[in-house]
This record gives sequence, structure tokens and C-alpha cells, in this order.
Amino acid sequence: MRWIATMLLVVGMSGFAIPQAGQDVPADVLAAQQALQNARKELAAAGNNWGGHRMLAIKHVDAAIAEVQKAEQYARAHHVMK
Repeated sequence: MRWIATMLLVVGMSGFAIPQAGQDVPADVLAAQQALQNARKELAAAGNNWGGHRMLAIKHVDAAIAEVQKAEQYARAHHVMK
């Protein structure tokens, strides 16, 4: 379980590149999205409820995924990305 927290911390601190006008989603953002999806799958398969903390961690990962999606939508709407 500790590695999941470490992975989420690394993803959160990785600092996403700001794409240039007309570019598609940067590779590091795609990698972060995939890491978050993988973390969610690992947490979901982790077994019992872990005192409620596993479900809370899943909720936080879901929120992080949603924020990355909103950031992508913003970048597309403001012509930072295709």
C-alpha cells in the first residue's frame, strides 16, 4: 500500500509540461493519466476496506483523474491543444 502513496506523490509532483499551441496531449500528461488509472485498478483490487482508507484513496484518485480531464478540456477550449 505504501508504494501506491509513493506513486501518487510522484505523479502529483511530476509537473506537467505545458503544451504549445496546436499540440496534442503531452506524453507526460498521458503517462500521468495512465498511472492514475493503474493506481485506481490496484486500489480496487487491494482487498478489504483497509479501515475505509482504501475507498478514500480511490475517491482521491478519481478526483485527480477528473482534474486532469478538466485541464485537458480547458487546454483544448483555449486552443493550447488540438
